[in-house]
Amino acid sequence: MTAINITVANILRRQNACAAIRITWPASNGIQITNGQCYQVSFDVAGAAPNTTIYVTNVDLIDGSGNFVQTQWFGKIDPTAQSSTPYFNLNLGMNPVNGGNYAFQITALVNGQSCLINSVVFQGLYNTYSNAVRCP
Repeated sequence: MTAINITVANILRRQNACAAIRITWPASNGIQITNGQCYQVSFDVAGAAPNTTIYVTNVDLIDGSGNFVQTQWFGKIDPTAQSSTPYFNLNLGMNPVNGGNYAFQITALVNGQSCLINSVVFQGLYNTYSNAVRCP
């Protein structure tokens, strides 16, 4: 087996592993969510094969160009037992005044393979009158 074949096999194995989990909320492109308010990311692992080990380890905010903005939550969740992250305050980053298009990107470990899974794109809004609230 050549180095190229091994690399392709590794990529396909990772893609198959990452297909075991998908984000279910946010679910609609273009929804509007507000800086400082409480949100959570929900996911589904119905596509996972039996005996698959999956952990969600963090939620990052990325901008409309796919660039990292800010980590929103980190920890370790077994999505076979819990289908969403705890609530967190949306933080649009250092210069949120204009708002814009964003997506959540979760990092999941699926059978030891690191996967980055993006949500649909949503509109992050900045409201000067909306202070950060305490999340449940």
